[in-house]
Amino acid sequence: MKTTFMTLAMLMAGSSLSAETCAQSGPDSPAVLHADWIMEGWERREGEPDFIFEEKMARYCNLQDTRGVFYDNFAPGQTQLFGDAAVYGANWEDLQNAARSVLHGLTEANETLVGDGVASTTLGFVGLINRLDGEVIAFDGRSQLGWACTGEGWKIRHELNYAWIVEPQEIADTLGQRGNRQ
Repeated sequence: MKTTFMTLAMLMAGSSLSAETCAQSGPDSPAVLHADWIMEGWERREGEPDFIFEEKMARYCNLQDTRGVFYDNFAPGQTQLFGDAAVYGANWEDLQNAARSVLHGLTEANETLVGDGVASTTLGFVGLINRLDGEVIAFDGRSQLGWACTGEGWKIRHELNYAWIVEPQEIADTLGQRGNRQ
């Protein structure tokens, strides 16, 4: 009975979200957007203007309805779990702006599940943060995003990222790569 109720609730929620039509494949699909979100959204090259989350991530995040679940064990500060995309994103601005560069590469394009109104994407990624103070931080990670179809296309509603520190030479050949999907 409980399983039937949960299934019915999920189907009802999905049907209310599917009033909009979003790309199932191509450049505006969740799979490509996830790759772009990491490779363009979170990238910072030396000399670029300050990273302002709301300006750089509007393509990927619904900044009108910022509710969701956003978790990243690598998040700066005391909090790793956020219920608001705008608060979560603003939390990263100091780290980004204290970096000369933040570079990424994709290691695995694991899985994409796309429905009419919701989608889930996962992939592996690496990153290299070159801080203004000279510190270099290399990491390997996994990312899973939950997407909702909106009038503006697919937008991130849930995020689960997990990263761990590695030696820079371990990821050097992967930086700039877009994994096996592209």
